[in-house]
Amino acid sequence: MNLNATIFGQAISFVLFVWFCMKYIWPPIILAIETRQKKIEDTLIFSKKVEQEYLIMQKKMNQMIKDSRKKASSILNEANQQKLFILEEARNAAIQETKKIFLDSKLKIDLEVEHARQDLKKEIVDLSVLMAEKIIKKNIQEGKNKFFVNNVVASLSEIKKLI
Repeated sequence: MNLNATIFGQAISFVLFVWFCMKYIWPPIILAIETRQKKIEDTLIFSKKVEQEYLIMQKKMNQMIKDSRKKASSILNEANQQKLFILEEARNAAIQETKKIFLDSKLKIDLEVEHARQDLKKEIVDLSVLMAEKIIKKNIQEGKNKFFVNNVVASLSEIKKLI
Protein backbone atom coordinates (compact mmCIF):
# COMPACT_ATOMS: atom_id res chain seq x y z
CA MET A 1 0.00 0.00 0.00
CA ASN A 2 1.13 3.26 -0.95
CA LEU A 3 1.11 6.31 1.25
CA ASN A 4 -0.42 8.42 -1.49
CA ALA A 5 -3.21 5.94 -2.05
CA THR A 6 -3.95 5.87 1.69
CA ILE A 7 -4.03 9.63 1.91
CA PHE A 8 -6.11 9.74 -1.25
CA GLY A 9 -8.50 7.10 0.17
CA GLN A 10 -8.72 8.92 3.46
CA ALA A 11 -9.35 12.18 1.57
CA ILE A 12 -12.15 10.54 -0.43
CA SER A 13 -13.59 9.01 2.78
CA PHE A 14 -13.37 12.38 4.48
CA VAL A 15 -15.06 14.13 1.53
CA LEU A 16 -17.82 11.49 1.55
CA PHE A 17 -18.15 11.83 5.30
CA VAL A 18 -18.36 15.64 4.99
CA TRP A 19 -20.84 15.32 2.11
CA PHE A 20 -22.95 12.85 4.12
CA CYS A 21 -22.80 15.13 7.19
CA MET A 22 -23.69 18.18 5.07
CA LYS A 23 -26.55 16.35 3.37
CA TYR A 24 -28.13 14.48 6.29
CA ILE A 25 -26.73 15.65 9.63
CA TRP A 26 -26.11 19.37 9.26
CA PRO A 27 -29.57 20.44 7.98
CA PRO A 28 -31.46 19.18 11.08
CA ILE A 29 -28.77 20.64 13.37
CA ILE A 30 -28.83 23.99 11.52
CA LEU A 31 -32.63 23.90 11.54
CA ALA A 32 -32.64 23.25 15.29
CA ILE A 33 -30.10 26.02 15.86
CA GLU A 34 -32.04 28.49 13.68
CA THR A 35 -35.31 27.51 15.38
CA ARG A 36 -33.69 27.97 18.78
CA GLN A 37 -32.21 31.34 17.70
CA LYS A 38 -35.62 32.46 16.43
CA LYS A 39 -37.26 31.39 19.71
CA ILE A 40 -34.59 33.23 21.68
CA GLU A 41 -34.99 36.29 19.48
CA ASP A 42 -38.79 36.17 19.83
CA THR A 43 -38.44 35.71 23.56
CA LEU A 44 -36.08 38.70 23.78
CA ILE A 45 -38.48 40.83 21.72
CA PHE A 46 -41.40 39.66 23.88
CA SER A 47 -39.46 40.36 27.07
CA LYS A 48 -38.65 43.88 25.82
CA LYS A 49 -42.33 44.46 25.05
CA VAL A 50 -43.32 43.10 28.45
CA GLU A 51 -40.70 45.28 30.11
CA GLN A 52 -42.02 48.35 28.28
CA GLU A 53 -45.58 47.42 29.23
CA TYR A 54 -44.41 46.90 32.80
CA LEU A 55 -42.83 50.35 32.85
CA ILE A 56 -45.99 51.88 31.38
CA MET A 57 -48.15 50.02 33.90
CA GLN A 58 -45.84 51.05 36.72
CA LYS A 59 -46.15 54.71 35.66
CA LYS A 60 -49.93 54.33 35.46
CA MET A 61 -50.01 52.69 38.90
CA ASN A 62 -47.86 55.45 40.38
CA GLN A 63 -50.19 58.02 38.84
CA MET A 64 -53.23 56.15 40.14
CA ILE A 65 -51.68 55.99 43.60
CA LYS A 66 -51.03 59.74 43.52
CA ASP A 67 -54.58 60.39 42.34
CA SER A 68 -55.97 58.08 45.00
CA ARG A 69 -53.95 59.81 47.70
CA LYS A 70 -55.19 63.20 46.51
CA LYS A 71 -58.75 61.92 46.45
CA ALA A 72 -58.39 60.37 49.90
CA SER A 73 -56.92 63.61 51.19
CA SER A 74 -59.79 65.63 49.76
CA ILE A 75 -62.31 63.16 51.22
CA LEU A 76 -60.62 63.45 54.64
CA ASN A 77 -60.67 67.23 54.39
CA GLU A 78 -64.35 67.16 53.47
CA ALA A 79 -65.09 64.80 56.34
CA ASN A 80 -63.23 67.05 58.77
CA GLN A 81 -65.11 70.10 57.51
CA GLN A 82 -68.39 68.25 57.81
CA LYS A 83 -67.43 67.11 61.31
CA LEU A 84 -66.70 70.71 62.32
CA PHE A 85 -69.98 71.85 60.78
CA ILE A 86 -71.94 69.17 62.62
CA LEU A 87 -70.17 69.98 65.89
CA GLU A 88 -70.92 73.68 65.45
CA GLU A 89 -74.59 72.93 64.71
CA ALA A 90 -74.78 70.65 67.74
CA ARG A 91 -73.14 73.31 69.90
CA ASN A 92 -75.60 75.97 68.68
CA ALA A 93 -78.54 73.62 69.19
CA ALA A 94 -77.32 72.83 72.71
CA ILE A 95 -76.97 76.54 73.49
CA GLN A 96 -80.48 77.22 72.18
CA GLU A 97 -81.87 74.29 74.16
CA THR A 98 -80.06 75.51 77.28
CA LYS A 99 -81.52 78.99 76.84
CA LYS A 100 -84.98 77.53 76.32
CA ILE A 101 -84.70 75.33 79.42
CA PHE A 102 -83.35 78.29 81.41
CA LEU A 103 -86.25 80.54 80.34
CA ASP A 104 -88.80 77.79 81.06
CA SER A 105 -87.27 77.22 84.48
CA LYS A 106 -87.24 80.94 85.18
CA LEU A 107 -90.90 81.24 84.21
CA LYS A 108 -91.80 78.27 86.40
CA ILE A 109 -89.83 79.73 89.29
CA ASP A 110 -91.49 83.14 88.82
CA LEU A 111 -94.90 81.45 88.70
CA GLU A 112 -94.13 79.45 91.83
CA VAL A 113 -92.90 82.62 93.59
CA GLU A 114 -96.10 84.41 92.61
CA HIS A 115 -98.22 81.52 93.91
CA ALA A 116 -96.16 81.47 97.10
CA ARG A 117 -96.68 85.22 97.51
CA GLN A 118 -100.41 84.88 97.00
CA ASP A 119 -100.56 82.00 99.48
CA LEU A 120 -98.46 84.00 101.91
CA LYS A 121 -100.70 87.06 101.52
CA LYS A 122 -103.75 84.87 102.09
CA GLU A 123 -102.20 83.35 105.19
CA ILE A 124 -101.13 86.78 106.44
CA VAL A 125 -104.66 88.10 105.93
CA ASP A 126 -106.11 85.01 107.63
CA LEU A 127 -103.71 85.41 110.54
CA SER A 128 -104.35 89.14 110.70
CA VAL A 129 -108.10 88.60 110.74
CA LEU A 130 -107.75 85.90 113.37
CA MET A 131 -105.47 88.08 115.49
CA ALA A 132 -107.77 91.07 115.09
CA GLU A 133 -110.79 88.99 116.10
CA LYS A 134 -109.00 87.69 119.18
CA ILE A 135 -107.71 91.12 120.15
CA ILE A 136 -111.09 92.73 119.61
CA LYS A 137 -112.91 90.00 121.50
CA LYS A 138 -110.49 90.22 124.38
CA ASN A 139 -110.43 94.01 124.63
CA ILE A 140 -114.09 94.74 124.12
CA GLN A 141 -116.61 94.07 126.73
CA GLU A 142 -119.52 91.93 125.80
CA GLY A 143 -122.21 94.54 125.94
CA LYS A 144 -120.38 97.57 124.71
CA ASN A 145 -119.55 98.14 121.07
CA LYS A 146 -121.05 94.85 120.01
CA PHE A 147 -122.34 96.52 116.89
CA PHE A 148 -118.86 97.87 116.06
CA VAL A 149 -117.24 94.45 116.61
CA ASN A 150 -119.78 92.72 114.38
CA ASN A 151 -119.12 95.26 111.60
CA VAL A 152 -115.34 94.83 111.86
CA VAL A 153 -115.65 91.02 111.88
CA ALA A 154 -117.98 91.12 108.86
CA SER A 155 -115.66 93.47 106.94
CA LEU A 156 -112.63 91.30 107.78
CA SER A 157 -114.55 88.22 106.61
CA GLU A 158 -115.35 89.98 103.34
CA ILE A 159 -111.68 90.90 102.87
CA LYS A 160 -110.78 87.30 103.61
CA LYS A 161 -113.21 86.09 100.92
CA LEU A 162 -111.87 88.54 98.33
CA ILE A 163 -108.32 87.36 98.74
